[in-house]
Amino acid sequence: MKALIVESPGRLNLRNLDEPAPGPYEALVRIDACGFCGTTDREIIKGTQPSHHAYPAVLGHESTGKVVALGAKVRHFAVGDRVVRPAAIWPGTQRDGMASGWGGFAEFGIVRDREAMARDGDPSMLDDYTALRQMIVPGELTPGEAVISIALAETSSWLHQMPPVAGRTVCVSGTGIAGLGIGLFSKLAGASTVIVLGRREERLTLARNICADAAINVTSINWREEVRDLTGGGVSLFVEAVGQADQVHIGFGVLAPGGTVGVYGVAPNQEYHLNWGRSCGDASVRLAPALEHRTAPWIWDLLRRKIVKADDFLTHRWPLAEFETALREIDAGHVLKGLLEIS
Repeated sequence: MKALIVESPGRLNLRNLDEPAPGPYEALVRIDACGFCGTTDREIIKGTQPSHHAYPAVLGHESTGKVVALGAKVRHFAVGDRVVRPAAIWPGTQRDGMASGWGGFAEFGIVRDREAMARDGDPSMLDDYTALRQMIVPGELTPGEAVISIALAETSSWLHQMPPVAGRTVCVSGTGIAGLGIGLFSKLAGASTVIVLGRREERLTLARNICADAAINVTSINWREEVRDLTGGGVSLFVEAVGQADQVHIGFGVLAPGGTVGVYGVAPNQEYHLNWGRSCGDASVRLAPALEHRTAPWIWDLLRRKIVKADDFLTHRWPLAEFETALREIDAGHVLKGLLEIS
């Protein structure tokens, strides 16, 4: 099978690998698409992902495909099921000298039946990061919708762990899929005012169409005053969805007393600079993990009902062989969310 390999930081290649052989509690999946993650995938490519150091590695974690074969003890997957997050090489393991960079950019992958394992006396996979997120997607959803659901479920699950936003003001810094997704889910959760900050006018226009009561270009000198004027003095929740070390300070500058800076982005080396003197004196900074398995069914229902439209977010598709073109366009900032079509 073909797989997209990070040979070493900065070097990518398509290689032919042996297909994974499913064990008794595993199902074999023919992967048909995998999305590019603007954070984790790019960090693995650059060699800056804090939890990944093994190369060469099969890249990708926003994968989807259909089950084509079952291990003898699998009970919770069936042939034909569409699933998310199949991996050619299980995260944290190696096979034939190849590591896993979450392993989704490949023609075949595996999913594990963690519930069957637990019922047979082995609970080791019940809370496993990957196995917990390998879920069956409703059959009517397309591969593109399945890919988009991973990113949207991540952002919605993060927002659900922030202070409630109903009736409150939210300012989101960032117009990538994370920022726009958090803005959308803030509006769906009843936020009175959603403000999106960014630099690209086409993205700010998209933000206004999807979720934003106001979308402000931060290249404007007076953008902070605009935020304060729109919110009567400051926002209840400022969301860092850019991944830059100065974002907490920026949040302090537009926060109302008692407000929260929520950090979703990932700054270089995951380092942020705190200067409480720039805050209003009554502020908090909140981190939370992405727990997409908790909100994925809700996202699938929103997609199925067309309340959320995948095409608002999925802007680019490329064949697997055009991965270099995909990376150039992503690095140039042209892509909101893109995927490689694999099978």
